[in-house]
Amino acid sequence: MARVHVDLELRWGDQDAYGHVNNVAYARYLEEARVRVFFTGSAREQTGMEGYFRGDRPDGPKMLVANQQIEFLGVLEYAPRPLGIELWVGKLGGSSLELHYEVFDGSAEERRVVARAITTVVIVDGATMRPMRLSEEGRAAVEPWTDDPLQLRRG
Repeated sequence: MARVHVDLELRWGDQDAYGHVNNVAYARYLEEARVRVFFTGSAREQTGMEGYFRGDRPDGPKMLVANQQIEFLGVLEYAPRPLGIELWVGKLGGSSLELHYEVFDGSAEERRVVARAITTVVIVDGATMRPMRLSEEGRAAVEPWTDDPLQLRRG
């Protein structure tokens, strides 16, 4: 499986009144995982994707979130151990990437997935903010990190 692994510390303030990690925090976790993979290159694996998607040039390619779906599978309680996120490209389009995630409880003895998510990002020209086709360089950076797409329950 070609997945990137990101470990994120939980924050005390991520809890809701029930002592569970609030559903809103998950969107921030997914954002942080994307930033670490596509911009800072600080995931467990060195992917090379940050070289293309970093966005250092004002007119270079940038990513915009077009859609995001999160499916909650279990309760995550605050713990001192980081949660784990696996991220991969489930679908590669002409100017878009469908990013797939599994979020798991880093404190559980066995792997316990607490959420799955899909984020569609569109690659845009930094100057015009209009969609642009993924270059051969960008496609070559992404392709090694593709894996089977998730099938979320839709209802």
